[in-house]
Amino acid sequence: MRRSCAIRGIVSPSIDIHAEFFPVETTNARCNVGYLTLSVAGNPDDSRRDAIEAIAQARNGRALWRFNPSAGRSYALLELPDGVDLPEVAIAPTEVAYETAVIAWAVFPTVPEALPPVYEALGGPGRPRGVLACRPCPNGAIVEWDPDAGGIEVVMKVVDVELRRFNSGRRAELLSPLTPMLSAKIAASGVAAPEIAVDRILELLVDA
Repeated sequence: MRRSCAIRGIVSPSIDIHAEFFPVETTNARCNVGYLTLSVAGNPDDSRRDAIEAIAQARNGRALWRFNPSAGRSYALLELPDGVDLPEVAIAPTEVAYETAVIAWAVFPTVPEALPPVYEALGGPGRPRGVLACRPCPNGAIVEWDPDAGGIEVVMKVVDVELRRFNSGRRAELLSPLTPMLSAKIAASGVAAPEIAVDRILELLVDA
């Protein structure tokens, strides 16, 4: 059963902070590892990164980071053994946690007037299935979505439909680390998205 509630006020014994969780049932239930994605405003300092990595290591897992100065947001993908109680992982007030591996993608229209319709299309009540959040960033929009609930093709088509109304091009940027399974799934889909392409699988192998 898919759960849509948010768990708030989770406190770590060693880090007195609050958490906002968006639990979803996805690949976590089908593999011997579970994933937790942290969406972080700005660039976390060394102490915060060390704390998150310590949480993963204490549970025999690891944390993969991706920092994005142009979008003003960072992402950590925690890979943890299956069975770990993910809601026990507390996060800071400037962070959001998703109990799955999500895709975070930033789009920067060449025509600034196209941004408000993009926000509405991806963040309003008619947003595509699987979209978890649409956040403003400098000169662009960040969309975070659950790829097991909604296809990347749908999200990109929605963006491009809105941009065409303003004869706007776009620059796009992948913001979040990807799992090998998700990278392979995207590569197999044949989506024309160079920022989410086969070379990301090689990057994951280098990082592993």
